[in-house]
Amino acid sequence: MEIMKDSETRQLSNRRINFLLWPVIAIISLAAEECKFEYPLRRYKALKEEKAESYPMTIEEVHKFLDKVPQEWKDYFIIRFWTGIRSCEIHGLEWQHIDFEHRLIRIRQNWVNGEVCDVKTPKSRRDLKMCGTIYEAFKRIKDSSESGYAPYSDFVFTGKSGAPLDTHYVSKALWYPTLIKAGLKRRRAYETRHTAAVLHIAALENPLYISQMLGHSDTRLLFDVYAPYVANASRTDGNAFDTLMRSEGFS
Repeated sequence: MEIMKDSETRQLSNRRINFLLWPVIAIISLAAEECKFEYPLRRYKALKEEKAESYPMTIEEVHKFLDKVPQEWKDYFIIRFWTGIRSCEIHGLEWQHIDFEHRLIRIRQNWVNGEVCDVKTPKSRRDLKMCGTIYEAFKRIKDSSESGYAPYSDFVFTGKSGAPLDTHYVSKALWYPTLIKAGLKRRRAYETRHTAAVLHIAALENPLYISQMLGHSDTRLLFDVYAPYVANASRTDGNAFDTLMRSEGFS
């Protein structure tokens, strides 16, 4: 299945095709049941969805990115890199969800297509601990909002109009231009989430803590998806084991 755009041919992903066909299939299935005719799609199988490639950043690349990002957006990206929060989650954050007293970010809603909606899964409804870096970032954002330098809003991150940020705006106006300035490989803004996961693993954080931080149902996804990238992040794979064995007299 193909569509034409700007005189170029773009192929829809299998995931997108499945998403578009699902409502049609559901309608036909219901009609067959209600109107008593043979369901014509009984042999239909959803297309196999391609696994998206991940390109998490190394610590050095994160530094390069933050050095080149516009200063007024630096804290926004620090929070994304440090927490692995999804775009829809950070854009849906309201100040009522930022608990400075207990240093918690309470993920309670998403901002999608200009509307507030429920979080992705029950596990996505979670409380994220604020380390010192994240706490200070939110304090700077709060101080800027209260000083009048930014338009007041119940939402933490807004555009010039005071409305919550749009994911496409962040990608086109902030993310991709900064990648170019920093001389970094082109990748999706969603890679802030993958980067956070990989760097937390490389830092030897508890896998259960990382899974909870990301809103995963279990730790399996951590090792299935992110483990291959940890060597590039830490550059010390195997050293801890080697040090242990040497301490026991092996050489």
